[in-house]
Amino acid sequence: MLREGAVLAVLAALTVVSYWSQGNKVLAPAEAPPIAAALEAEPATAAAAPASAPVAEVTAPMVDRSHQLELPDGTFVAALNGATDAAPLQQFWGSQVPWSPIVGVERNDQGVDWYRHENGSYSTTQMVWRSDLKRHAAMTRVGHQGPAVTPAIGK
Repeated sequence: MLREGAVLAVLAALTVVSYWSQGNKVLAPAEAPPIAAALEAEPATAAAAPASAPVAEVTAPMVDRSHQLELPDGTFVAALNGATDAAPLQQFWGSQVPWSPIVGVERNDQGVDWYRHENGSYSTTQMVWRSDLKRHAAMTRVGHQGPAVTPAIGK
């Protein structure tokens, strides 16, 4: 009887750890599957699992986002113009203009694709040669609409 109690305790602990590591709720005793029936089916000579047995950690598979651009709202879109490993758009969007959703893609006369945003802003990513790094690196650009300003020359 004492051995069956120890086995039940170990199985209950492993069940809790398993459900907890997978982000699932732990079943209440009324909802839990009958453990006693499973124990009766085991031969009496079966050894109990050690209480300190390691539990494999469950991790989600890594998502390759090297060809995506993270938007200020936490979502991702395809990086334009073949850009890879672009920095999050929030770094370039600026704090003076609230985030505006993407409503389309436009190509300019130089063949560069730009995201057009709901508020009239534009953003893009592309690979440019960085002589300081001696390699191509992703560049992000953002253009916001604003009032036209005539520079005061000679004043």
